[in-house]
Amino acid sequence: MRIATLALTALLLASCGSAGGMLGDLGGILGSPSAEQSSDVRGTVSAIDTGNRRIDLNVSYINNLRPSTASNQQGSIYYDANTRVTYNNQDYQVTDLERGDEISVVGVADNGRYMAQTITVTRNVRQ
Repeated sequence: MRIATLALTALLLASCGSAGGMLGDLGGILGSPSAEQSSDVRGTVSAIDTGNRRIDLNVSYINNLRPSTASNQQGSIYYDANTRVTYNNQDYQVTDLERGDEISVVGVADNGRYMAQTITVTRNVRQ
């Protein structure tokens, strides 16, 4: 497991460097070998595109590792009808998220996209 984490870290750092500081779609970076292996992403919501079911983030951590701080790291996560959103142990809709909310996302790679299974609001921008 430790070797897999180190390999993921190396891949992440190499991808960040070659992408000019932009993570883009996190599914291509995290690339879980199967839909059963989840990854954790934490960050601040920068935009929500309900038409494409996409949330853009300023990424703080991926699998408890901080990406390069040389520039802002951006990433996109996707959601579907099965994605669960919680805040203070209460369920919410994805559309309740706002720019500036800090979230923790558990998801899997799904056809090259990072698909959120659960989104937990860790800091509400309004509080």
